[in-house]
Amino acid sequence: MSTDGAGDAPHPLVITMWETYGSNMEAVAVRVGEILSVPIHMQAYSSEDIERAQEERENEGALGRLVRLLAPVGSIQDVAWNPSGMDATYREMSRENTAVVWAEAEAGGVVMGRSGAYVLKDRPHTLHVKLDGATEKRVARAAELSGISLARANKRQRIEDEFRAETSLRTYYWDPRGVDNYDLVVNTGLQETEESAQFIAAAARIRGARAR
Repeated sequence: MSTDGAGDAPHPLVITMWETYGSNMEAVAVRVGEILSVPIHMQAYSSEDIERAQEERENEGALGRLVRLLAPVGSIQDVAWNPSGMDATYREMSRENTAVVWAEAEAGGVVMGRSGAYVLKDRPHTLHVKLDGATEKRVARAAELSGISLARANKRQRIEDEFRAETSLRTYYWDPRGVDNYDLVVNTGLQETEESAQFIAAAARIRGARAR
C-alpha cells in the first residue's frame, strides 16, 4: 500500500489534471505518478487525434459533412464542431465520460483531462490541478516535444484549446479555462517538469493527509 494514501480505502488519492495546449501535462503527470507511486490515466484524445479529426473535417466537403451528421455518433468527429441540436449526443457523452472518470478514481492516481475537476468536484481525497502558461511558451514547448514546426504547433494550439474547452462546455456546461473547481494552478511555462511535479505531489500529500 502506498505511503501517500493512494490505496487507502474508501477514497484513494486522486489528482485530476487539465491543461492548455503545450503545458506539458503528460510528462508532469507521469512524474507525479512516479513520486507518489500511483497509476496514470490518460486523457480521451491526444493532440494527434484532434489534429487528424480537424483535417478530415476540412477535407470532407459538404456531402461528407451531411453524411456524418446523419450517421450514428461515436467518433471524435462527433465531439465538437457539431450543430447545437446534438444535445442528446452530448448528454450520452457526459454519462459515458462520467462513468469512466469515476471508475478511474476508484483506482486512484492521476486522471488527465476528461473534465475530471468538474466530474469529481465533490469527491474527497482529490486534488484538482490546472496546467497553463503563456501561449508562446506553450507553443514552443509543444513544437519541441512533438518534433513539429512552430507553425504547425500554433495551428494545433488554436484548434486544441478550442476543442477541449468546447467539449467540456457541451457535455457539462463547464468551462475548464477558468479557475472554478481547481485547487492549484501551475504555470509550467516558468518551470521544468520536475519542479512542476514536485509542487503538485507536495500539494497532493497535504490533501491526502487532510482526508485521513
